[in-house]
Amino acid sequence: MCDISNNRLLIQVIGLALLLAGHSAIDATPAAEPSESVLLLIGEEQDLRNCKMLGKVTGATQESDQDATYPERLIIARDNLRNETRKLGGNAVHVLQNNAGRFEVPGADKKIFFSGNAFLCE
Repeated sequence: MCDISNNRLLIQVIGLALLLAGHSAIDATPAAEPSESVLLLIGEEQDLRNCKMLGKVTGATQESDQDATYPERLIIARDNLRNETRKLGGNAVHVLQNNAGRFEVPGADKKIFFSGNAFLCE
């Protein structure tokens, strides 16, 4: 009788542990990825014949992002550019201008921005 109670308790504890392990308190990714990806096209020469231009878009970091690392700020600015493209119904953005380099320059403005044209491509 005691063995059955101990086994039942053990099964309940294992089940609870598995349940908690599947629902961490801290999300592994900062934001959920949208189902539709947006292609970043960088460089002057792009084949956009099968694409419809939807408009100009920009993406930038905010004041609240200043404490993030340089690579994190690059990702934030690019994600904001993709989000603006999605809002117009696009699936590609041709980046025409940005102030991002390979490294952060000490003493320079920390705001990173990208601008370009949003497209819907087949």
